[in-house]
Amino acid sequence: MNDHSVAAAYPSLRSARYAQYLLAFVTLYTTMDVGVGKLLLEPMKVDLGMSDVEVGFANVTANYLTYGLLAIPAGLLADRYSRVRLMLLSLLLWTVGLIAVGAAPSFEAVVAGKLVLGAAMALSYPAIMSLFADYFAPDRRATATATIPIAQTVGAAMAVLIGGLGFSVLTEWVERDPDILWGIAPWRALLIGFAIGGLLLIPFLARLKEPQRMEAGEAQGGKLRELWAYRRFLAPLIVGIMALSGVASGVTIWIAPALMRLYGQEPGDFATWMSALALVTGLGGAYLSGQLAQRAHGRGVNMMAPAAIAAAIGTIGSFVAMMPDVLWFGIAMGIASLANAVAIAIPVIAVNYRIPNELRGLTMGLYIVLLAIVGGVMAPLVAVASDYLGGEMMLGRAMALVGVPFSLLATLCFWKAARAPGGAAPDPAPAFDHNDMTNLTGKA
Repeated sequence: MNDHSVAAAYPSLRSARYAQYLLAFVTLYTTMDVGVGKLLLEPMKVDLGMSDVEVGFANVTANYLTYGLLAIPAGLLADRYSRVRLMLLSLLLWTVGLIAVGAAPSFEAVVAGKLVLGAAMALSYPAIMSLFADYFAPDRRATATATIPIAQTVGAAMAVLIGGLGFSVLTEWVERDPDILWGIAPWRALLIGFAIGGLLLIPFLARLKEPQRMEAGEAQGGKLRELWAYRRFLAPLIVGIMALSGVASGVTIWIAPALMRLYGQEPGDFATWMSALALVTGLGGAYLSGQLAQRAHGRGVNMMAPAAIAAAIGTIGSFVAMMPDVLWFGIAMGIASLANAVAIAIPVIAVNYRIPNELRGLTMGLYIVLLAIVGGVMAPLVAVASDYLGGEMMLGRAMALVGVPFSLLATLCFWKAARAPGGAAPDPAPAFDHNDMTNLTGKA
């Protein structure tokens, strides 16, 4: 079968574009949900009387628990059953989870809602990636799939902007008229509003057609023992990604509480500048990581070396809540966010160079499971460190105490991977296209 006939077997470009934009919007929406949840940690904590340890466990550990446990089973479901139906189920679970958290009367109820949200997140990602593979022929797939990490970046920025400004507006309404929200706290009303937004997406997703599975039978199915041959490269790389992703998920979740608790800020005060910062550093990091990886490979330099340097620079992010004022807080956060975006993306690019195609899915599945374990531990670990140092106002020092060792561990691991025989792509290696960001989304 020639290239033209293969391309003709795929859905029409019109159908594919509809799927592309809809799935990107769903990704943007779910990413925004996660970001808004992080933004509202402090008012949730005060309203429910939770400790910092309970906040970290409920909002990160519980979410990552189901995400990690279901990551591989969800991938198997996406390989065997209707991806569109899995996406519909995922959106329903998102709605149920958000309402459960928004209506939660206690810590235990928040945990239950976050468990549901973790299951929804686990179902959606493999289904979306699989749908893209069957909607777009290989010559269009890379550019099309790049909309997913872009949607995640935009969603994270919009979460801060819409969530922060929305919370401030609702708070002002309640201050003027306590009954305007029927007695519902502003943070609860915001989460329930996002849940309703998820329901509005369901009719559009229901119109999406399940595409025929293409390229079936090409993958041989990777075995764990086959990955053993790449252990000197993969072991330090995966440990490094786990450490750095743990910092990104478990330490940065305390950014909003730190601004509110230590700097006297409200979400409306930092919504605009933080959302702009997230957008610029997210998109900039995705682009810069591709450029650095491409140039390193072109010059014969191991691409893991730039990742190690970026991870070292990103260590500054652990000190953001110890900065003298909000301006320096933002500067440190911007530098760290850009550096960490590069440091997290390049190792995944390196996997695409070094690991054979039939083993990449297994590699990323293992990565997600291990990432969930580390990410789930980090957030409550910061809270424990804060209690040990003297209480809630020690949050800034606790973030540094936990974050710095993990950032340095990531630096050392990436450098070790760079020096390993498997750290460089074997020649001849395929040319890297920085627009191909299919696998740069390693986040819940």
